[in-house]
Amino acid sequence: MTTLRETLNALHALGGAVALFSMWIPIFSRKGGAAHRKAGSVFVLSMAWVSISAVFVSLLRIVAEPDKPQAPLFLSLVAIQSAAATWWGVSVLGQKHRSERSRSVADWISALALLNSGMLALAYALQGAAVLFAIFGTLNVVFGLRFVRALWRAPHSRFWWWYEHLFGMLAACIAALTAFFVVNYDNTPASFQSVIPPLVVWIAPGAVGGLAITLAMRHYRARLEGPPR
Repeated sequence: MTTLRETLNALHALGGAVALFSMWIPIFSRKGGAAHRKAGSVFVLSMAWVSISAVFVSLLRIVAEPDKPQAPLFLSLVAIQSAAATWWGVSVLGQKHRSERSRSVADWISALALLNSGMLALAYALQGAAVLFAIFGTLNVVFGLRFVRALWRAPHSRFWWWYEHLFGMLAACIAALTAFFVVNYDNTPASFQSVIPPLVVWIAPGAVGGLAITLAMRHYRARLEGPPR
């Protein structure tokens, strides 16, 4: 069991490293170009593996240490968020011409799983779990409601798929960055840890990334549709 856990942890970390390095190419390369699409595919596949392996890593940790469920449950919570964001970012590319409510079962399952995981995390936080369950549970609820709303309504813009692709993929990038900072936090000098508490490391990537998503979407809306009237 220990060998299996160590192997799975190593492969999970490898997938995370691939995602972390590959994500920058689609961000800075020409949108829709060969580099964007190829590197984007690598990022999506690595995030899919990271999300799936995270669930199995969590299950093995719960089996090995049933008296310490919070860390593996939180890992699963983040994995669901990462998987749903990545799936959404990819799925909307096939919905460019959708003009009515979505009938995609996979999209609805993903969005509702994200929403329900957030509500369960909030309930767990109310029972005394770590504050991170409240923070990331809220994020999962907000993201889940956003996806449900986009699925329920007919698209409001012919570029809606691009905005949603941007949102989903950047949210997945934020998840990859957050995981990197958290995993490496314990390896930082004590002087750094005395100034920057762990909670800041968890929240900062999302706060900065959320601002980046907002600015990017405003930029592309103005570029594609002109300034608001």
